[in-house]
Amino acid sequence: MNTEFIINRLEEILPKNFYVKTIEDIYLKGFLENEKIIKGIFLGSIDDLSTTNIVASINFKEIENILYPKEDKFSITTINININKHLFNHKVGEGILDQLPISLHSEVELDKVCQLIQQYIQQEALPFFNYWRDIRNFLPFLETEDISYLSDIFSGDALFKKIIIWKLCSHPKFNEFTEKKTSQLEKRRAEVPNDSSFKKNYVKYIKILKTLEKTNPLYLWEESYLVQKPYIR
Repeated sequence: MNTEFIINRLEEILPKNFYVKTIEDIYLKGFLENEKIIKGIFLGSIDDLSTTNIVASINFKEIENILYPKEDKFSITTINININKHLFNHKVGEGILDQLPISLHSEVELDKVCQLIQQYIQQEALPFFNYWRDIRNFLPFLETEDISYLSDIFSGDALFKKIIIWKLCSHPKFNEFTEKKTSQLEKRRAEVPNDSSFKKNYVKYIKILKTLEKTNPLYLWEESYLVQKPYIR
């Protein structure tokens, strides 16, 4: 089967207004984009014509435009559905993902993949997209300073994403937190002056802070933001 046939078939089973896009000339992902969010669903690979995994993800532009202003917005992920196993204690894609991988070399195999994707969308992707609708939904989980915990939420750059969200949401402890973190990082920089990896992250941290100094919050702070809403599947 050719790629065009596969893409057309996948677009038929995606939620309304989603379309299939090829990423890095290899990966097939379904996308829905609006002014604030890009919702994505990983569908397979045209490199080896197979689906080895199905993953729902979201790019919150309000965060990522500050973190990666020059990067391809369709290749960036703020959060993917696998965080649910950490926060909500459920096995994502149970009974679906264990049937993968499946090749896409025949219509029978493609039909099977489409069936699994449709099940995944209803069982996993739609509840995930419905829950993470706004960057304020992150706030109940960001009160901790445990970077390991935060790293289980975000798809990388946990500290950076926390301070961006706090600034955009007018968190009352933003200045206190960033001043404390800056002091810690400056102390660490003096201890490891030749650590190129740390230096790179430190420079990025300072750059983000400077960007946030010129960035107006999007929301006025409300204590109600800290109330965690239930995850409903």
